[in-house]
Amino acid sequence: MRITQARVRGVYATALQYLDGDQVPAEARQLHRALDTAIHRRHPEADRRDKRALRHKALEGLPDWAEAATRADLVDQLRGAARFGLDLTEMVGRPYALTAAGIWFHGAYSARRVRTDQPFPTGVSYDGRPWLRLWTDDEEAVNPTIVAAEFAA
Repeated sequence: MRITQARVRGVYATALQYLDGDQVPAEARQLHRALDTAIHRRHPEADRRDKRALRHKALEGLPDWAEAATRADLVDQLRGAARFGLDLTEMVGRPYALTAAGIWFHGAYSARRVRTDQPFPTGVSYDGRPWLRLWTDDEEAVNPTIVAAEFAA
C-alpha cells in the first residue's frame, strides 16, 4: 500500500468520528487510539507494517498535536488537516460529477447529493469516509449544478 496524502487526509477525517471534542485535557493515547481505529476502519486489508507507516505519516502531518491543551484542540487540528485542499465555495457552480470525483480523489470525504425524498445518511460511508452534503439545482438531472455544499460532520 502506498502512503499518500489522500490516505492520510482520509485517516484524519475518519479519526474525527472517534475523538470527542470536549474540554477534557488532551493525552497522546487518545489521538493514537483515534488514528489507529480510523486506520483499521479505512484499511482493514493492510498489513501491520503498512498500518504503522500510515500512523507515523499521520502523526508527522500534525506537528502541533503535542501542544494541544484539550481534545477540542486536537479535533480542530484534525479537522483542519482533513479539509486541507477542499474549498466549499469553489464547488458551487460546478457540475456534480466533476465535483464528486474531486472530493473522492481528495481522499477524506464521500460526496452525497441531498434529495428531499430521501433521508441523508449519518455517520460514515461504507469505506469509512465522512459525508459531504451537496445541494443541486435540479434533483432529477443526471449531472446538475451544485448550488451549496456543507460538511456533514
